[in-house]
Amino acid sequence: MSNAIFTKVLCAAAAVAITATGFSASANAQSRVVRTATVDYADLDLNSEDGQQTLKGRLKGAVRMVCGSYDSKNLVDVRDHGVCMDQANASAQRASVTLMAAAKSGKPIETAMVISN
Repeated sequence: MSNAIFTKVLCAAAAVAITATGFSASANAQSRVVRTATVDYADLDLNSEDGQQTLKGRLKGAVRMVCGSYDSKNLVDVRDHGVCMDQANASAQRASVTLMAAAKSGKPIETAMVISN
């Protein structure tokens, strides 16, 4: 099996996990809540514009899924959601830059990547 095919097969199992940290508005505001979402990208050609745009869309959806909904009348929820969105977007941006650079160098990431803030 050629190296390129082997790498593609390994990438098929790879994913980017987007992690966002928020604060629980319930009982203990000091406890951290960590939420993650997995974004598959092995089926994408990250060297093409279409592949890059599809990855961006998937990352954007993962950010929305990680941060979820909030009560717009609850100031703590509004603040926590804003913090979550900022952290998840930063995590998604780091993941995107890392994946694009690896694809451009011809050395795609072969294992799952856990992004944390």
